Amino acid sequence: MQIKFLIALSAVLMLIFLGAEESHADCLSGRYRGSCAVWHRKKCRDICQREGRTSGHCSPSLKCWCEGC
Repeated sequence: MQIKFLIALSAVLMLIFLGAEESHADCLSGRYRGSCAVWHRKKCRDICQREGRTSGHCSPSLKCWCEGC
């Protein structure tokens, strides 16, 4: 009985930690102002990196999205 409980507990903990690692998604930049067109890609990426994110990109809706949030 104790072994089954330990196996189940370790499986649940493993899913929680692996799931938390994969939950990084894109989020809107808090500092980027104005529209973000294709030619503003470097500015968006630089601002996102200053915010502590891994990178950034402009979306079709002309917003700057940071990666690794």
